[in-house]
Amino acid sequence: MKKSEIKRTEAQMMNLMTDFAFKRFFGTEPYKKNLIHFLNAFISQYIGEVKDISYKQTEHLGLRSSEKRLIFDVFCSSQRDDNIIVEMQKASQDFIKERALAYSSRIISNSLVKGDRKYKYPTVISIILADFEIPELKGSVNYSMHISLKDDENKIFSKKMSFLLVDLTKFAAEMSFGQLKDERQKWCYVIKNMWQLTDGDIPEDAMLFHELYEDCKLSNLNDMEKQDYEKSILEYEDVKDAMKWHHKMGKAEGRKEGRKEGKAEGIKEGLEKGIEKGIEKGIEKGIEEGKRIALISTAKNLLKLGISVDDVAKATGLPIEQVEALKAEI
Repeated sequence: MKKSEIKRTEAQMMNLMTDFAFKRFFGTEPYKKNLIHFLNAFISQYIGEVKDISYKQTEHLGLRSSEKRLIFDVFCSSQRDDNIIVEMQKASQDFIKERALAYSSRIISNSLVKGDRKYKYPTVISIILADFEIPELKGSVNYSMHISLKDDENKIFSKKMSFLLVDLTKFAAEMSFGQLKDERQKWCYVIKNMWQLTDGDIPEDAMLFHELYEDCKLSNLNDMEKQDYEKSILEYEDVKDAMKWHHKMGKAEGRKEGRKEGKAEGIKEGLEKGIEKGIEKGIEKGIEEGKRIALISTAKNLLKLGISVDDVAKATGLPIEQVEALKAEI
């Protein structure tokens, strides 16, 4: 049986893309060495070597009650006080860039000290691990992209905020650990495929990765932890399935609405060419409206499955306040 054909019920390893496993092995003190090694592989070239980290509060409220509450997967600071956000994104969102900017901006605004006229706030770097294809990397051999603030001459405007997007879908289970060139690739492969690895897939001389493999065995969990992990697995699979449905329904609804709007807009222009152009514009508008309708429906379905408001908001990109309102309607 190929690794890609292994069913969840047959897996003996934890899925590192679930909330339970990701936060356990990257966001807790007993496994802090994993995060340090991971950060040095991905961002040491941008902020220098990370020798130690301190975990920080993952929930951040706005300055006013009307502002959106933000929850990070992992949030920490380095020994130089660099703020580092690490996020696992399970489903594609049209506004992932806006989300990343909002998260980093909140950290900066919360770091401002009254009376500080020199704005000595810490650097913020966000690492986004995407369990979906990143459009900008489609068809490219590259699996990551670093974004920083630069001017028209490509000179650094500020080092205070930057982002690293990583496309995990480029690391198929059929690859072997020995084929991977560097620590970055090894981390991507392990995070993406840990749940379907077996003994011998990671050599013992790859010490930290082999130790992580041993730690990820389901047999290490007690009964309570197994229940929490199973819940996390179900949520992960429900979100993935629901988002697939959302995209499918959004396109179908969009085409339907688009043709209606397009015909009306085309008739208004009064020309045959205008009709075609109007249909095209209408389809675009309709697709967006269809996506919005399907997204709300997806959120309601996830809530009916018992998934928390925070997780639904994270999966769909809808504001927490809107998800709470949808929950009240159910």
